[in-house]
Amino acid sequence: MARSVKINIFGLLIVFLGLVVGLIYYMGLITPEVPAAPVSYPDLLRFRTMSLNFSVLDKASFENLETFGEIPVNPGATGRDNIFDSF
Repeated sequence: MARSVKINIFGLLIVFLGLVVGLIYYMGLITPEVPAAPVSYPDLLRFRTMSLNFSVLDKASFENLETFGEIPVNPGATGRDNIFDSF
């Protein structure tokens, strides 16, 4: 019986030490993050003043375009058969 008690105590000691080490490891990973300073992208700043010119779409060649086919597009029968369909 003394040997069984020693094994149980030894097992509980290993589990307890594992929990303590795991807690210390976990607490070490949680550190307050310092927010990074805002990064300036000079190439992106030039898009602030950019404007789009849609006058190209007002030309007669764009106004005379016709729609061909079905709207909305009928997808038809494409792809493979569903192998799980019979279940």
